[in-house]
Amino acid sequence: MRWAQITVTTTLEASEAVANFLIEMDACGVEHKDVSDTSTSLIAYYLLDDRVNTRLNKLRNFLAKLPSWGLQTHPTKIDLKRIESEEWTEAWKTEIQPQRVGNNFLIVPTWHKISTDDTSIQIRIDPGMAFGTGYHPTTRLSLEMLEQTIKPNQQVADIGTGSGILAIAAIKLGAKSVDAIELDESAIPVAEHNFKLNGVAENIGLSQGDGIKVLDDKYDIIVGNILTKAILPMIPHCPSRLKPDGHIIFSGILDEEFDVVQEELIENGLICDEVVREAEDEVIWLALRAKFAKT
Repeated sequence: MRWAQITVTTTLEASEAVANFLIEMDACGVEHKDVSDTSTSLIAYYLLDDRVNTRLNKLRNFLAKLPSWGLQTHPTKIDLKRIESEEWTEAWKTEIQPQRVGNNFLIVPTWHKISTDDTSIQIRIDPGMAFGTGYHPTTRLSLEMLEQTIKPNQQVADIGTGSGILAIAAIKLGAKSVDAIELDESAIPVAEHNFKLNGVAENIGLSQGDGIKVLDDKYDIIVGNILTKAILPMIPHCPSRLKPDGHIIFSGILDEEFDVVQEELIENGLICDEVVREAEDEVIWLALRAKFAKT
């Protein structure tokens, strides 16, 4: 599998807007590297396919608009590099260490060994191409919210499962079963591998499809670590898939997008009862938990 690494070197004042735009174009990850006191490089990763040139053109058009919004972008440089999966994985191995999340989780890359005396809930992850690995704020927030919410023997739906980390966490926290849905065909083998690696494959039903619409059952918890543009059209379908005392957990939401998500929840008879936030490189991410509004 080959990937496109797009690097945008721009001013610090424009960096947050550029990072958000790269994420909105479905980047698998965005890395920030300071170049000087006034400039920074934003490194984004995408599947190398026929959409690369379209993304580059959209990026150039977006950068051209920023001065009209009062953001100075000069000087700005865009670089494209084609990389192999092996190159990505080797870079991960030199940088990624086991990470504790919440009160009980320990996220462990497959090439690390952990003492058998460690009593944490271990989730072993082979990054593949990092579709949710526990090292991004949105995944950490999702895990923390799951940890606070889930009860034994519950049924869970994981929308946009990616690496499968949230489905794995749900089973290890005591869920009876998880239906994991993923739109991206290339992520399916990654999730399957990680389910087997963690000994939870028998408890998880994995299928490819477009979000919650492919599900027929009702769930105690519906969780989705996905972007707001995917969350909003999903919300109207949630009430018919949620048990009366169930909860919805959404992450992948930028702080400035919270109001529009909350409005959509309210319009569909749901109410937000918990919000947690985490900042990374001046970008504030949040996760929320919602339930049926009591009448």
